[in-house]
Amino acid sequence: MKTGHEAAGNDFNYILVYLLEWVTGIVYFIARGNKDKRMKLHSMQAVVLGAIGVVAGLLLIIPFAWILEVLIWLYGLYVGYKASLNEDVDIPLVTNFVKQYV
Repeated sequence: MKTGHEAAGNDFNYILVYLLEWVTGIVYFIARGNKDKRMKLHSMQAVVLGAIGVVAGLLLIIPFAWILEVLIWLYGLYVGYKASLNEDVDIPLVTNFVKQYV
């Protein structure tokens, strides 16, 4: 049975998936991926976004590359927030890539 927040469409788990991107993405993929196809999609998207963020962070030869990493993280939190409201946001290139494997 769903709690009051989940019944209203507020599932905080989707925000948590994107909080630490690839780390929490892997945890949620293992814990809830087989039970919930939508959670599986978002956890895989978080892992891919996390990988993109790591690559952006490694580009330290480019001045202010860390700003790109922070923006990617904030965008992930936005996607998680919208998912918690039952609104799925398509992440350019990432969503189509992930849907091939879900």
